[in-house]
Amino acid sequence: MLLLFIKMLPLVLMTLAGYVLNKRQVIDVAFNRQLSLVMLNVFYPCLIISSIVRSFTWASLLQNWMMPAGAVFILVTGWLVGRVTLPLLRRHTEGTRRCYHFICLMNNYSFLPMLVAASLWGEMAVALVIFSGLGSELCVWTLGVKALTGQKLDRRFLRNLASVPMLALAGSIVILALRSLLAAHGLLPAEGSVVQAFLGTVLDTCRLAGGATIPASALICGARIAMLHPNRILSPLMAGTCLLRLVVIPAVCVAGLLALPMPAEVRRVLILIAVQPAAMASVTLAEAFNGDAEFSAAAILATHVLCLITIPLWLAAVLGGG
Repeated sequence: MLLLFIKMLPLVLMTLAGYVLNKRQVIDVAFNRQLSLVMLNVFYPCLIISSIVRSFTWASLLQNWMMPAGAVFILVTGWLVGRVTLPLLRRHTEGTRRCYHFICLMNNYSFLPMLVAASLWGEMAVALVIFSGLGSELCVWTLGVKALTGQKLDRRFLRNLASVPMLALAGSIVILALRSLLAAHGLLPAEGSVVQAFLGTVLDTCRLAGGATIPASALICGARIAMLHPNRILSPLMAGTCLLRLVVIPAVCVAGLLALPMPAEVRRVLILIAVQPAAMASVTLAEAFNGDAEFSAAAILATHVLCLITIPLWLAAVLGGG
């Protein structure tokens, strides 16, 4: 538990900064929304491009399909559980219902599991976490957008999928395919050439801008937490949300992952991802899509506090010493 808390400390400190800045009236609701839109349209797409293009090749996409497929299984399971239980929230506002459904779908599938995987299993496990994010991103910008907007799977919904992050994801895959094709024909820019230097600079720029994603998300979340009324946290709805996000959904996912044939190192990383708390980006996306950002902030706070207990218990029960 202590190790997990230490690994979460960067998130805690950045969230605390957002909390303090709101209390000092440096960050208000309007600024939070504007920062959310900047993150959604600039920082996050750059992070997607940088992480995918730098970390993967076309061959690795094809060879390790089980990681993104496993991530899709985890998030789709959460989406289905949220959809089945959504009628229980009929007395709540539409914005709260949509954010509840989104939180059931989307957990902290990247930053926190990367930190834990690095300390437990080393660099290869971190690479697997990053690779699984490909499937997670696909789910977030399809089922996730549907959950937050409440739209049907029609032409209007498909048009909304042409978001900057989704375009960045598609563009990254195209870049990997083109790079593989050029390499096969010996047409890649020579090492040290102007073209190679330019492309490297573009990727460095994406990495620099993408590095602001997690701090910005934490600031947005911290500012929203500062605006919370205690009743948003100490409520039956929040208790039920935490139960689903930290116990029920992980239990269904873990049962499925244990039943499917896969390498042990892949299974343990996917199990780690499956037991994570609500994603920090839930507040950012709630702000951007006019959802109940306060509910999302309360869910993030509650699940991140409780996961200090639940994650070690899950890992000990399922993985033991492995």
